[in-house]
Amino acid sequence: MIAVDTNVVLRLLVRDDEAQYRTAEQLRKRGPLFVSTGVIMETEWALRTTFELDRSAVADSLSILIQSPDFRIEDAANVAWALERHRDGADFADMLHLTAAAGSAAFATFDRKLARQAGPDTPVPVESLS
Repeated sequence: MIAVDTNVVLRLLVRDDEAQYRTAEQLRKRGPLFVSTGVIMETEWALRTTFELDRSAVADSLSILIQSPDFRIEDAANVAWALERHRDGADFADMLHLTAAAGSAAFATFDRKLARQAGPDTPVPVESLS
């Protein structure tokens, strides 16, 4: 299995550079591609900021990635959980931080919205410091 960088994932999702898209597509055809959580987080950021996609379009693009048999997503269940919270208005990176903190006593933050956005099934209790 080959691990891919954010730029490969973006070419496959956005197809903004035809030559790079074809190269990435050839790589995809060789077998499942591994996508790390960091690459997923960076992909969300690039789709939102560089490509200026709205929340729904970003979530749809990441859902395609998560559900595709062509990709093996690191910690896929937690990425899916974070993506669902993102669809409901939460910051995607914050939700991934919560999943990474599972098993900790708490996730401390000054962000008062984070606990509400995480919902009752958050993987770690959120401790608001403000």
